[in-house]
Amino acid sequence: MRVASTSGGVAPTVAPGTPSPTVLRLTRLTLLPLGLLLWAYGVSKTNTGHLGAFGLPAALPLTFYAGLAVVIASAGVELSRPRLSESRLALHAVSLVVILYGTAPLIYQEGRYAWLYKVIGVVRYVGARGSLDRSLDIYQNWPGFFALAAWFDKVSGAGSPLDYAKWAQLAFELAAIPLLYTIYQSLSLPVWHRWLAIMLYAGSNWIAQDYYSPQGIATLLSLGIMAIVARWMLTVVVLESDPAPPTSANYRFPRRRVRPTLFIALLLALFFVLTMTHELSPYIVAIQIGALTVARLVRPRWVALAIGVIALGYLAPNFAFVNSHYGLISSIGSFFRNLQPPSAQESTAVPESHHIISDCTLLLSAGVWCLALAGAWRRRKSGRIVLALLLLTFAPILVLLGGSYGNEGILRVYLFALPWAAALAAWALAPAHDHLANAGHNAFRAVVPLTLAVALFFPAFFGDDWSNVMPGSEVTTIAAFLDTARPGIVLSVVGNAPLSDNPDYDQFPTGTVYDAGGAISGDRQVPDIAAYLARTVEGYAPGQPAYIIMAPSMAAYDASYGGVPSAMITALLAALRASPYWTLAVNDDGTSIYELSAAAAKVPAGPSSVTLKLSVA
Repeated sequence: MRVASTSGGVAPTVAPGTPSPTVLRLTRLTLLPLGLLLWAYGVSKTNTGHLGAFGLPAALPLTFYAGLAVVIASAGVELSRPRLSESRLALHAVSLVVILYGTAPLIYQEGRYAWLYKVIGVVRYVGARGSLDRSLDIYQNWPGFFALAAWFDKVSGAGSPLDYAKWAQLAFELAAIPLLYTIYQSLSLPVWHRWLAIMLYAGSNWIAQDYYSPQGIATLLSLGIMAIVARWMLTVVVLESDPAPPTSANYRFPRRRVRPTLFIALLLALFFVLTMTHELSPYIVAIQIGALTVARLVRPRWVALAIGVIALGYLAPNFAFVNSHYGLISSIGSFFRNLQPPSAQESTAVPESHHIISDCTLLLSAGVWCLALAGAWRRRKSGRIVLALLLLTFAPILVLLGGSYGNEGILRVYLFALPWAAALAAWALAPAHDHLANAGHNAFRAVVPLTLAVALFFPAFFGDDWSNVMPGSEVTTIAAFLDTARPGIVLSVVGNAPLSDNPDYDQFPTGTVYDAGGAISGDRQVPDIAAYLARTVEGYAPGQPAYIIMAPSMAAYDASYGGVPSAMITALLAALRASPYWTLAVNDDGTSIYELSAAAAKVPAGPSSVTLKLSVA
């Protein structure tokens, strides 16, 4: 389908010096396939056996980046045309998403992130039992995703989410494209704006919320809810008969507008599913819709009250659990403390590369927000539509008055602001009406910011892969052992391991040897450490099995974030091998699992940990 490029009017005359139509057509037909071929070749030549301090970006060959650059350049060519092809722009948006989010599952054997495997364990638990135990953890108090995933495994015949979980990021990001398009089309963004906004969203979403998780599907549910709001509830309407660029003159509040009851009911149903799926997302969505309602930009106004009742009604019976485990009340009102990102809580004893990666995330986030403000200022005469986008972009900050969400609240604020910030950013970058004939100018406005966003995205999204990547042999070894082991305490030497991914995860409470809340705090030296650990686990569960695991992902995490000298880890493993209280049960490709022996029941009296914290997820 072909439409006018930015205003919907007649295509302008071609500027002098424009290449011939034959050259332009040949360029259009060859650039995208060439870019994808270079990308695919680069993926096939990538060696991730020894990731360095900057993770995957440093391991990717030049042909990979050449392919990505060609795809972005091709998108610029499409956006520079006097008449835009929506089908080709959609193909470029899909291609960009495939490159950004499809590379990892093609390169890595297993899904990234240690916390992914905890999610898999809950899914397998629900699938095996067909029921919930809300006393176990917060996951089973918000079971929407887990029930859906367990049902999917059953009907699809999948043996375990391990078979497909690594593809979740690509699937979620591809599914977001039609929802974003519906939103931007409903807001009457011109074609140039809406497709650039979609590509900016893909190239700026570094939060990594889109892994196989409740947050991943909650993001899609939130976009679906906001698509209904944008299409059926916003009172900001563009007069379709006016072909001019949006101004305050051609926006109005209609006295009457058809609002099919079916779509309002669908919105409430989706919001209820969202509320039982994720702990934080419904409150951000409620704040956004509430802000629009207060500004009289949404009708009917009772919908904001209804979703508030749903959110608080679901929280009420779960409030005691959340408050006792996560201190919800203590964080209310601590806005500036809640504003701090996770990196502000980390030890300063980390490699310089980590600080550079963190700076990239800050630059990318600040750049998107600054472009959003510039777009709002540039289109300030558009009145209500700009007000709506500004409220949707910045209203989520109010959620930080209620809590820090484990110091990840600011990340969720950025995530829920991104669709609207991208729309405003596209306005900041869009060519003026009288510049439509300047193809190079239009391409420059699209390619340069998109290139900068993607350049920052790679270290922000992939820079920590040297600790986020879970080696395939490690995942297989630990999963196979825990599937057959007797239930008991599982201590990882340091954090970050693919644990808890079996259907009996609740019977394997996990903790750490070295970590906050671990058996040994910091780098404290402990004499006869093997006996010390045996006494510790015997004190928590007398006569019960216990295991200590050391794996390559733990060593990578410790090297990345500091904390425990490698000499101490080496000494610990040597002590376990020589101790009569521990038996080496598994030693496979760098993964070692020690099991508490029967002799531990007679370990001599002595010091043991009194601070060990165990969790089932």
